[in-house]
Amino acid sequence: MKLLVGLQVDMLVGDLVVEHSHQEDKLSDDDKFLKFMSSVSKALNTDDVDTEQFYNQVFFFLEMIESGRLIIKKTKNPNHAKIYLFQLNEHQANLQGMKGQFITGSSNLTNAGLSGQEEFNVEIKDYGFNDANQYFDELWEDAVPVTEHDGRRQILIDYIGQKTHAAKVTPFEAYALILKTFIDLQQQKHIMPVVQELLQKNGFKEFAYQIDAVNQALGIINEYNGVVIADVVGLGKSVVAALIAKNLDRKTLIICPPGLIGNKNESTGWWEYVDSFELNCDIESRGKIEEIAEFIDRKNIEVVIIDEAHYYRNQDTDDYEALLKICQGRTVILLSATPFNNSPADIFSLLKLFIVPGKSGITIDDDLEALFAAYGTRFRKLSEIMKNHKSKSEKKRVKARRLYLELFGPGEIDLKKVRSETQRLATQIKNVISPVVI
Repeated sequence: MKLLVGLQVDMLVGDLVVEHSHQEDKLSDDDKFLKFMSSVSKALNTDDVDTEQFYNQVFFFLEMIESGRLIIKKTKNPNHAKIYLFQLNEHQANLQGMKGQFITGSSNLTNAGLSGQEEFNVEIKDYGFNDANQYFDELWEDAVPVTEHDGRRQILIDYIGQKTHAAKVTPFEAYALILKTFIDLQQQKHIMPVVQELLQKNGFKEFAYQIDAVNQALGIINEYNGVVIADVVGLGKSVVAALIAKNLDRKTLIICPPGLIGNKNESTGWWEYVDSFELNCDIESRGKIEEIAEFIDRKNIEVVIIDEAHYYRNQDTDDYEALLKICQGRTVILLSATPFNNSPADIFSLLKLFIVPGKSGITIDDDLEALFAAYGTRFRKLSEIMKNHKSKSEKKRVKARRLYLELFGPGEIDLKKVRSETQRLATQIKNVISPVVI
């Protein structure tokens, strides 16, 4: 079997692929192979291939490569053609009266191209087979060898076998991971005794899981310089944020709705927590956000707490730009009751307040912006199907059907499938942001 790769394909999420067609003709064969391996790395290290099916099948293809039954090459120059050639053996050729047949059309050799979305392909019998075969052979002769080059073949085999989901975990490696996790937990940042004393002094019951929430947040802040406090059962988010701020022991600014500020003299609202936990802290209304952005650099603020942070989910506002300036270079604590109920774009807006999108550290490839762009595209399509599948507007109904075909293939719109896919997408997003959320 011969496989000729025309483009580098990097899988981002779900069915979205980005095809790279840079000026490969200027690269050496070794450089082209390295780009091919980079593509393989990204395609085979996604959640979509972290399945039992992949694990069971990948060794079959590795054996084909090792035995020479699967030969892979990379075209010299980017090529977008999709041709699937099936050459008959002599007996079948004589029996059927043709040398072979081929399929051509829009389908890439990907999960999306073969089953995940609507495609149009044509199966052609004998007519044109010789021309298509000659075209393939000409590209093949000029292509960069991958599996026929001993060194490159071994690199590919070793990579798939050792650095993808197919890698076998030895008992020692499993033990080492458990040991590392245990040591990391022992070295986790811990709440200071004086903070626990203040908790007891002010009449708050101290429960282990509550202290664990603060310890977890401190560990996240230590690694990412920010945290999202979404749901701490039994202890208010404001109290947790105040305990964290006290433990950090740095000049803090709290930005909240005007109705939550409270009265400093009566020790109500946020002022109650500032007084109870003896914080070095200023409190400002979110209505003054642009004014705050102007003076914050003169205040020596090191920590910013934002209550009801989901209010700033829209990036295209002056308030968000001002908040981005306020948070830049500072430790950020976001309080939000509903971070998982918003759109991908809304969630991304919150993360950007303390995470550099191109250097996120919470995803494998670090490109958080591309990841959430993919999530956002899929979310919008699913939302349009749900919203417009029974619209009075024929144009909207037609678009909803087209989007459904694109995502799920032929058939009547099945809202159960749409809801299930929406839930799957929400779970993916939740898993991505879980390292910075408590």
